[in-house]
Amino acid sequence: MPDCPNAIPGRNKGTERIRSTSAVAAHGCRSELTSSQSEEESFPQGDATLNVSLGCHWRWAMVEIDIKLMRAAIAVLEAGTFSKAAMVLRMGQSGLTKQIAALETALGFLVFSREGRRNIPTLAGEIFLAEARLSLEHQERAIRLSRATKQQAEVVLHVGKSPYTDPFLLTNLLSLRLPLTPTLKVQLSSRLAVELMQDLLNGTLDLAFVTGLPDTARLTSVLVSDQTFFVVMLNDDRLAAQSEIGTRDLEDTSCVLFERHVHPFLYDEVVRVMRPASKSGFSLHHVMNAEDAAQFVRRGYGVAMLTQAGAWRIARAGLTMRPLNVDGLRVQTRLTCRSDDQNRTVRDFVRTFMSLIEQKRPAKQMGLRLAS
Repeated sequence: MPDCPNAIPGRNKGTERIRSTSAVAAHGCRSELTSSQSEEESFPQGDATLNVSLGCHWRWAMVEIDIKLMRAAIAVLEAGTFSKAAMVLRMGQSGLTKQIAALETALGFLVFSREGRRNIPTLAGEIFLAEARLSLEHQERAIRLSRATKQQAEVVLHVGKSPYTDPFLLTNLLSLRLPLTPTLKVQLSSRLAVELMQDLLNGTLDLAFVTGLPDTARLTSVLVSDQTFFVVMLNDDRLAAQSEIGTRDLEDTSCVLFERHVHPFLYDEVVRVMRPASKSGFSLHHVMNAEDAAQFVRRGYGVAMLTQAGAWRIARAGLTMRPLNVDGLRVQTRLTCRSDDQNRTVRDFVRTFMSLIEQKRPAKQMGLRLAS
C-alpha cells in the first residue's frame, strides 16, 4: 500500500476523534488487503492506523472533492478573509470555515495560512487554487457551449485583439463563414496584450490575435503577420528624407514609445535594441496609444515608434512614417488558442481563416506607399 500523508499541521483535533474517524475510512479499504493479512497486521495501533485510514481517504478525495469546496476556497482567496468571503457566498462564517477545513483534510495540506487579519495561500495552496479556478471556469464554459449546441442556438466565438492587430486580419476575420456552422457569430473584444493571454488561459476567449508575446506550452498558435516597427515624424523632419530608419539615425533623437504596461514584452525588446545606440540627446517619452503619440510628435517631443497599424492611423495632417530597419526587432502576430481546446468549431475556424488570408495575401510583399 502506498505511503499516506501525515496529519495536517495545525489541525490537531484530538487523538481519539481522529482514530474514530479513521476507523470508518479503514473499513472501506479492507478489500484492498490480502486475505492472508490479519486485522492486527493491516491496522496496527497508533500512528500507523491513522496513516492507513487517511491513505484510503486520500485516494478517494483526489477524485471526489466537492465543487462547492473549491468555490469556497476561491472566494476566500479573492476576499482575503473568511468573513468577507462568507458574505459573498451568502453563508455563515462558521459554515465556510468548516468547508475550508473539509477541503484541507481531503487534500492533506493547508490551503491557507493566517497572517494578521488576512488568510494567505500556502505554496501548495497557490498551485491548487490556480488550477481549481481554471477547472471551474472550464466547467462553466462546457455547460454553456453544450446547452447552446443542444438548443441549436447561435454559436458564439469569442475572439480577442490588441491595439496592434492589423486591420487586414480583422476584416478577413469578420467576413469568414463556416458552411458547417451557419449560426456562427464572432464576438470581438479589445484587450491589452497580457490580458489576452490571461483570458485565453481561463477560457473567457476562444481565440486571440496575440502580438509579440513569448511562447507557452499551454497555448498553441499560428503566425499570421510579421512586420517591422515604424517611425512617425513631422513631414519636415530630417529623417523624412530617408526611405527607412536605422538605430544610428535615432542616436540623438528623442522618441515617443508606448507605456511598458501596455505591452511589457515588446517594450523591453525595443529598449534593449535601442539602448546601445542611445547617446546624450536620446530620451524616451511614454504614451498610451497612437493618437497620444501624434500629439507629442506635433509638439516637437521627437519621433514616435509604433506598429504599422498605429502608424497608419496617425500618418496624416503633417505627419509621415518610415519603416524601422533593425535586426531582431519584429512585430509578430499569432492567432492563438489553448493547447487543450478540443472545440471543433475553433479548429475549423483557424484552418479556414489561414486559407483565406493566404489567398488574399500577395505572394511577394509589394512596396509600401509611404504617407507624405
